[in-house]
Amino acid sequence: MAALFPMFLRLEGRKCVVVGAGTIATQKLKSLQDCAANVQVIAPEANPEIQALVRDGTVTWTQTEFKVEHLAGALLVIAATGNPAVNELVYRAAQEQGILCNAVDEPDSCDFYYPAVVRQGDLQIAISTAGKSPALAQRIRKELEAQFDSSYIAWLNWLGTVREMFFKRGVQAGLRNKTLHQMASRKVFERFKASSERRIRAERSS
Repeated sequence: MAALFPMFLRLEGRKCVVVGAGTIATQKLKSLQDCAANVQVIAPEANPEIQALVRDGTVTWTQTEFKVEHLAGALLVIAATGNPAVNELVYRAAQEQGILCNAVDEPDSCDFYYPAVVRQGDLQIAISTAGKSPALAQRIRKELEAQFDSSYIAWLNWLGTVREMFFKRGVQAGLRNKTLHQMASRKVFERFKASSERRIRAERSS
């Protein structure tokens, strides 16, 4: 198999179809919701959690069996029915229309895989095993979560603010890049973290 292309994708307002409305489908659509995608569920029946999302207006639900026309205008589709035959039908329909598909637990019927993700604010680290061992990806995720804790949220926001300021002030590109790389070092992070912890302790004791 050719190497996978890693990327982070903007899904805001884009049609993303989830075929199936059980526990696995619910898990898969949550990450689409987090990205403000236009999530459309296709299934004859839906579990209570998905029905609640429908009532909240955060997803739409077409209460029927899957049909090829449900994919019209979609960027991607998740086949999470628990039925290999239906998942294969979804995958084939997606291939014919040039739509990216992920058939849950069926690596050969996937154009993309859900990675294990470490998320601290805007910092995201995605781990993929190309569907070979989700368990290993989850183990690595837990190890990275211990290394990249919530301290990175404030630090990344600070780095972003400084970078924006450098661009607004027209700092020369060479100097800007050199300085920003120095500021992204672990040494600077440790100083930033220590300063933040001192400030929090001072606020609590005041």
